[in-house]
Amino acid sequence: MKIAAPRVRLKPLSVLVSIATLTLGALSTAHASPQLDRLESLLAATPEGGWVKANVGTFSEAWATGSTAVPLSSYRNPASIVSAWSSFAWDSTRGDLLLWGGGHANYAGNEIYVWDANSGDWSRGSLPSRIDSNFFVVDSAAPQSSHTYENNLYLPVNGVFLTFGGAAFQSGGSFQNFDGNNITPSGPWVWDPTKADPNKVGGTTGSGWDPSTEGGQMWTDRYAQSPANTPANFINAATAYRSENGKDVVYVSVDQGSSGFYSLYRYIVGDVKSGGMDTWEKIGVMANTAANGGSGTIDTKNNLFIRTAAVGGRYTSNLAVWDLNKANPSDPNSNLDIGIQLVDEAGNPFPMTSRFGIEYDKKNGQILLWDGSEQGTVWTVTPQYDANGKLLTTWVVKKLISTTFTQPDGNFSTGVLGKWNYIEELDAFMALNEFSNTTGDAEVWLYKPFSTTTTTPPPNGGTVDEPGMAALLLASLGILGVARRRRNTAA
Repeated sequence: MKIAAPRVRLKPLSVLVSIATLTLGALSTAHASPQLDRLESLLAATPEGGWVKANVGTFSEAWATGSTAVPLSSYRNPASIVSAWSSFAWDSTRGDLLLWGGGHANYAGNEIYVWDANSGDWSRGSLPSRIDSNFFVVDSAAPQSSHTYENNLYLPVNGVFLTFGGAAFQSGGSFQNFDGNNITPSGPWVWDPTKADPNKVGGTTGSGWDPSTEGGQMWTDRYAQSPANTPANFINAATAYRSENGKDVVYVSVDQGSSGFYSLYRYIVGDVKSGGMDTWEKIGVMANTAANGGSGTIDTKNNLFIRTAAVGGRYTSNLAVWDLNKANPSDPNSNLDIGIQLVDEAGNPFPMTSRFGIEYDKKNGQILLWDGSEQGTVWTVTPQYDANGKLLTTWVVKKLISTTFTQPDGNFSTGVLGKWNYIEELDAFMALNEFSNTTGDAEVWLYKPFSTTTTTPPPNGGTVDEPGMAALLLASLGILGVARRRRNTAA
């Protein structure tokens, strides 16, 4: 097993001070840019609409072993961190993929894993905490392992990893702490990447499976900083992040009562390092669609929160959409979801499921869907408006077959969920493939999207250019060559 030493990176730090900031007597520090030269080189050699594998080492090389590993024979396989209803976060400050999960009846370990984009290697960010006979973390200084659905995110303003969890180990419910007498709610939890150490447990000294292991005190429980209206259940939640007014803000579509009807919340994170308070606002409810798992994104151009929906019974919509311009915390019932039906270019219903990952390409103004089936096939769609700027309820999806022969295998056992993310610094998508017992790896892939123009009128009723069909046609001709080579190889 490869044990990675704690990484120290020397990066330029730029401090920008504005006149307004000086007037207030405050100093604003800009985040250092991550080292992405290696990924940029990989993408430069990849055609639009194609895939490239980005990792060098394997995920399993970073696993804990021996006295530091989880000893429960039935629940000791870290592969479940990937395969059991999971997600990753992109640390845009350091250029790292952050992976944490497991949970319920799958994996008991709560260690975090780090994939370094600059080197292509995996390492551990911590060692797993010891759990007691009731399956609680012994020091309550780190979260229970949990399914994470699409609930792992990075908060660049605070510079921390955030997880809402979902189905915690053994209980299958939300995060909890136990002090020996009382069980109390906990979470959300944040993890400080600057404290990452592969040889320290995430909580306090003595809380590892090897009691002599030093603690890194890497985690912070935000429950005390969250008001009483924090959602109690994050199972199957769909989330999306953006910075607003200098704050980390997460939009969370969550079903509190397992009813299939999700409410939309806005979670505004305070200053984590100083113990600042968080704010939860319920800003919309679901009435026209239903859902069961899946993922979400924000169309920043049209200010829409979009999540996958569930087709069944009287509900025929593939997507649930909330107009964030109408967000009203004082009356969330005034902001109802809009059901969207997806059809292919021939007008046939699109077979959408909760297995899809969905992300918005900010540069090219398009939504890309990927479920891992047909390997590298991706689907693109843009919100459709009429001439008066009214959002239409039927959108056309276009199929984009991979332009490269190499591509991820897909075949996810529990869905893509949060393993498909748009990386703005690269204008590319990052995907974490399903774990393979054969290779001991969960491959990291990059997808280079087609450069397209917006295909629909903006909400103000103006006009835009038609899509770049010439580029798509050229790509399709290349695809035919790829398909021909595949048939020859198969023969």
